[in-house]
Amino acid sequence: MPFIRIKNTLYLQNKLPVVNRLLLFSYKMYKRFFLLPLLFLSVIIGCKKDSPASTSGVPNVAVNFSVDVDNPLYTPLQHVGGWVYVTGGYDGIILFCNGQDTYLAFDRGCPYDCETNSKAIVQVQTNNITAKCPVCGTSYSLYSGTTTGGPGSVALKQYQTSFDGTNLTVSN
Repeated sequence: MPFIRIKNTLYLQNKLPVVNRLLLFSYKMYKRFFLLPLLFLSVIIGCKKDSPASTSGVPNVAVNFSVDVDNPLYTPLQHVGGWVYVTGGYDGIILFCNGQDTYLAFDRGCPYDCETNSKAIVQVQTNNITAKCPVCGTSYSLYSGTTTGGPGSVALKQYQTSFDGTNLTVSN
């Protein structure tokens, strides 16, 4: 059967309408039965409910307070490696001095299971450089908040700190 060329495309002579319909039908079916379900599936998988603790494991709560490090209650913060517990955050906050005039603030709620267990509150260990959850056993470095052991893999929730020489401000 001879071929004809129309706009750089080969078509079978006398079969032009059939070939065009077949190509159009094939393209529509491909688009309808492959691309649309794929798009639908990606939307369903990608649209999960965003929980407040989706990134840290600890729900977001408003934090904004200052402490005077010269106050006798906070004298441990005047030395590198010193720490204190303060109220605030989700389950309380650990203030930690990790360098001269450099401070970190971590929520005491264990990111691994604080939402399901009210006793999952990390406690600073006697070595003064790690905090450990008494429920799951995950330990965290106070110098970075990252895990150092246990089943948890998410770091402690960290709050922003700023220090003006006397007052340490903690916020989020």
